[in-house]
Amino acid sequence: MPDDPTPPSAALLEPSATPEADRMLAGRVAVVTGGGRGIGRAHAMRLAAYGAKVVVNDLGVNTDGTPSDEAPAEQVAAEIRAAGGEAVTDGHDISTAAGGEAVVQRAIDEWGRIDVVVNNAGFGRPRMVYNLSEAEWDDVIRVHLKGTFSVTAPATRWWRSEHKAGRAVYGRVVNTSTGLLLMAGAGQSNYTAAKAGCLAFTEAIATELAPIGATANCILPGARTRLAAVGWRTARNAGTGPGTFDHQSPVHVAELVCYLASPYAQWISGQAFTVSGGLIQHVATFVAQERIHRDDRGWAVGDLKDEVPRMFGAGPHRSDPPPREWQDRYRAKGGSATSPDGG
Repeated sequence: MPDDPTPPSAALLEPSATPEADRMLAGRVAVVTGGGRGIGRAHAMRLAAYGAKVVVNDLGVNTDGTPSDEAPAEQVAAEIRAAGGEAVTDGHDISTAAGGEAVVQRAIDEWGRIDVVVNNAGFGRPRMVYNLSEAEWDDVIRVHLKGTFSVTAPATRWWRSEHKAGRAVYGRVVNTSTGLLLMAGAGQSNYTAAKAGCLAFTEAIATELAPIGATANCILPGARTRLAAVGWRTARNAGTGPGTFDHQSPVHVAELVCYLASPYAQWISGQAFTVSGGLIQHVATFVAQERIHRDDRGWAVGDLKDEVPRMFGAGPHRSDPPPREWQDRYRAKGGSATSPDGG
């Protein structure tokens, strides 16, 4: 495998540009899945830099999910500890309910609580749909979508039990979708389907978590990572960003995640953001735009063949004939309602 292109730990652990925020997560406990490399590594390092105690979950697999003999989680946890932070590792498979439960329990056993869940783990099996096997579909859905559920569910159960016991809840879920949803994602239908599911899941649980004071948000990240390098877009976009800083560094993604995990973001839930370099965009999901409507009856194909194109700005404008009584009046005069002076 190629060397991990993420920046060195010194850059990841450098102080924030906002000094008063530097320890905003002190005393909080975070779980980061897929925390051994790329964006997940940046999440773990930056959360630790802001004071969080971190469980770094990573199986060390290759970009296609096949096993490797690497142990990136151990390296990240060691770097955090060497920088004065607190971190432990976890090697459970989060695509199973038992694995997700074990990751959350690792945090509770180690530090007595769980405050932040960052669901980041995943791999890619890019294929055009006509070349995509059932296993390639199932494996990607399992790790990205089921894995997001498998870790989130036990964490939310712990928060709910705390709420029912009358204790204040500090609960943050940050899920990972993909910017490919904004550009169709040809060649990765399994991946984009899973990530669309993560986005919908986020919106649903945000509503469910509101009564207990926990939040859920979603990021659509863009950065230079091993997984992103599987496709052609990362190489094509290299060096195209404005400014002199490294706009493809995963650190920029991690900073938004740290904000969403922070006390400052208590008011935000059920939202989605793209983030890449210095650009952050709020994404309005599942919003109805153009519409057609009638009160007298439903639509038939004969109507729709003319009406649907108008929703896309195609086809002629809908005709606007005069009312029946006007038509009758002009016919009585021997003319038409559309001729000059009714003649």
